[in-house]
Amino acid sequence: MRNNEITVMEQNRKKLSLKAMYFNRYLLVRYISALFFFTNLYWFISLFMSNSLLCFIPLLLMIALVISITEQVKIYSKHTNNAIYTKYCFIMLLLTNVWLGISIWFSSTFTHLYPFLLDEEKSRILILIILCAGILLSTLVLYRLERIKHNADKHYKRMKQYEKIVN
Repeated sequence: MRNNEITVMEQNRKKLSLKAMYFNRYLLVRYISALFFFTNLYWFISLFMSNSLLCFIPLLLMIALVISITEQVKIYSKHTNNAIYTKYCFIMLLLTNVWLGISIWFSSTFTHLYPFLLDEEKSRILILIILCAGILLSTLVLYRLERIKHNADKHYKRMKQYEKIVN
């Protein structure tokens, strides 16, 4: 190989590693998105099999998550600090979890939302714990997205250090 080809290959390798570093800023967001997607998928299947009319709730959440995941995939080819659809998706998840946390204390709502569980205090507490975990994860993702938006995350600092080294 000629020196010119080696130089081009090295520059491409550096660009690709920077691209991957920018994409990896959203790694936690992608994992939590997948967790929410599959949680809502199982909830949707359970509601659908129970013939519950409220199966549209997890379905809408899954649609929002698919839009968010699509945006995250696009970030690999075209980096952005402002993942708008992902932010709105997690705001929607946060508000839904808060609403569900309040609504589980009403007997008729609980049986329609969770027909696969017994209408007991133990079941309500279990669901409340799951919803609180969802609230915490949604808040964590929104915090992370805000830090990424303002370049205040640790990954950004590492990327800038790497850029200084390679340039």
